[in-house]
Amino acid sequence: MDYSRYFKKGGWAAAGRYYAMHPNKLKDLFTSAKKYATQEGLKAVKEEFLFICQYIRDVFTGKYKEYNFLNLTVIIGALVYVVSPADIMPDFMPAIGLIDDAAILLWATHEFAEELDRYRFFLGRRQREEDAKAAEAKALEIEDIDFEEIPPCQIS
Repeated sequence: MDYSRYFKKGGWAAAGRYYAMHPNKLKDLFTSAKKYATQEGLKAVKEEFLFICQYIRDVFTGKYKEYNFLNLTVIIGALVYVVSPADIMPDFMPAIGLIDDAAILLWATHEFAEELDRYRFFLGRRQREEDAKAAEAKALEIEDIDFEEIPPCQIS
């Protein structure tokens, strides 16, 4: 199946645009995604699923601003497909029902690797900035110590 055409030209991209334009509906989608993430059999792609959810959340909370809107809508469309009960293989079919979902998640992370790599770089940069602030705060703690209050060491 040509997932690229299916998602970029089909109804799932339109669904992604709809959710992107209606944040209250996106919140409902995340409620479904939370339930979906607890399913058995999702282990192989759970990390990608959670990463895509984090990416979308950071875009809509304003933490991440360097995204491409068209790519975002197709990624949201993939998420809609995955959590939607109306997909090619229904999820109530143990293991088999998650195969198409896994394929869509893997396709989305591969198709939009450049977009998601920019987001990964952003996360790394943000983590480095947080680490630098924490180190600076630790250094300031040393300056706050009043050395006259520290009892001298007694070596026996």
